Amino acid sequence: MAVYKAPRGTHDIFGQLALALEKLDMISRKMFKKHNFKEVKTPIFEDVNLFTRSIGESTDIVEKEMYVFEDRKGRKLALRPEGTASLVRAYIEHNFNQTEPVGKFFYSGEMFRYERPQAGRYRQFSQMGAEYLGNPSPNADAEIILAASEILKALGIKDIKIHLNSLGCSSCRAGFRQKLVEYFSSIDDLCEDCRRRLEKNPLRLLDCKIDAAKFQNVPTMQECLCSDCKTHFEQVQNLLKSAECEYEINHKLVRGLDYYTRTVFEIRSASVGSQDALCAGGRYDNLVEELGGMKVPSVGFALGCERVLMAAEKNGFFNGLNDGEIVFIAVADQELFYHAFAFSNKLLTNKDNIADALGFNGNIIIEGPFNDKSLKSQFKLADRLGAKKTVIFGKNEFDNGKIVIKDMVTKEQKEVLYKN
Repeated sequence: MAVYKAPRGTHDIFGQLALALEKLDMISRKMFKKHNFKEVKTPIFEDVNLFTRSIGESTDIVEKEMYVFEDRKGRKLALRPEGTASLVRAYIEHNFNQTEPVGKFFYSGEMFRYERPQAGRYRQFSQMGAEYLGNPSPNADAEIILAASEILKALGIKDIKIHLNSLGCSSCRAGFRQKLVEYFSSIDDLCEDCRRRLEKNPLRLLDCKIDAAKFQNVPTMQECLCSDCKTHFEQVQNLLKSAECEYEINHKLVRGLDYYTRTVFEIRSASVGSQDALCAGGRYDNLVEELGGMKVPSVGFALGCERVLMAAEKNGFFNGLNDGEIVFIAVADQELFYHAFAFSNKLLTNKDNIADALGFNGNIIIEGPFNDKSLKSQFKLADRLGAKKTVIFGKNEFDNGKIVIKDMVTKEQKEVLYKN
């Protein structure tokens, strides 16, 4: 008989990881709503041209990593490799520029990239992000960066570092591109990817991990910024400083998507090793127009949930993920099973304030009763589950209108009145 396993690059989510993802989602949603971002859910597959046009045909994502397929009518579709393009498509399709006074949106869901699986990087992965459309001001850039860092700090990640750069506009980037071509053309032994990028997308040469040690005195974008882009970048930095947000300028930071303009950033953590980028984003002032909409200056970020949770776990985030106290319902006499079952339902709904009356304060998690286990087996299961209290239905006590509550830590127990 065949033994089936999850496809390479995917993983099953359960146990502590499932709880951690749930808590990450809760924290992120709270942060997004505090900044007045509204949720948009998009399909997990789109017309392939949406991604090739927005991300860029010469990017690694489009050339190597997209899952592309045809449906029964021959339409070419792709599983979404990132969230921004889909959200922008929805923004245009549903005229959000007319119906939403402020263009702040967030998304959360599964993305797909065919790349080499490694720690915190999967072929199907969870991503969440925020997009601020329609605001050309540097304060939108600063708010996006601050919102991203707030989420990571709320997860207890203490060693985050914000890397910041500007890619300028199309005018000043053309000059930078030419400088890069001249510089890298003088290096003979570039790797295969770098030789390809030299012709198609020279900015991506700065992101090469293989040849990085060979690159000395590489030209920087700062040398080529026009006055408007330079002023914009300076204002972003001043706003971050005013918010007491620490950052460092990284001249080699370019990001892997073609739609970025001006501000780009990454938030990194040494907690996850060499693959240290937890969150990234930047400004994309031309993307909405390129996808058929109006000229809408925009900025956003995305964070990879699996990588973020790796860093969070090393900072103690997984401790105490169970936000409640388990109360186990045990039956000493099987004749009382139906009474115990009815009691568990009352406890779950706090009917007649029964939970409060019995002193079960805060969030409680109910487990049991079981009608196929001995009382000894039920106690063992309660211990394995980490139950703090066990409610015992015994024949003598119940006949006298009582139940027994046992403290599973101190092993002390007491009888309390219970009206069935």
